[in-house]
Amino acid sequence: MKYIIGIGNYSMFDDSIGIRIIEKIIAENLDRGFQAIDLSGNLLNILTYLNEETEQIILVDSGEFGLQPGDIRWFTPDLVTSVKELANISSHEGDIIKVLELARQTDYVIPKIQIMGIQPEEIREEFGLSDTLAGKMDDYVQQLLGKIQRGS
Repeated sequence: MKYIIGIGNYSMFDDSIGIRIIEKIIAENLDRGFQAIDLSGNLLNILTYLNEETEQIILVDSGEFGLQPGDIRWFTPDLVTSVKELANISSHEGDIIKVLELARQTDYVIPKIQIMGIQPEEIREEFGLSDTLAGKMDDYVQQLLGKIQRGS
């Protein structure tokens, strides 16, 4: 099975881009040949998808990359090191890179994983999405569909 998994928080403005993309994919019935999953902020739930049946996962999340707002950075978890300081890993606090490291250390099956990181314009305590990211939604979806269909 293949998955596109959105990560984010609706109440933190552009941090919601990953889960809003998943909403769009589901609403427009574009999830053919893969399953679109809203992981939101409960990052430990990714462990459910780390098994022999999973062929590919694409994670979609906002992140600070030093790019222009709305720009994309594609990468794999093995290319980055998390610098986020956490008291612990739980369903209330997390870091996807650290969760994947934990999964490796505890012998979960790690399929091919790619991350689509989207540079936010603004992270603030407010529901919504900046016009910059909202205006690129169709492009984000098309890039994801192309990647998942190619398996690349």
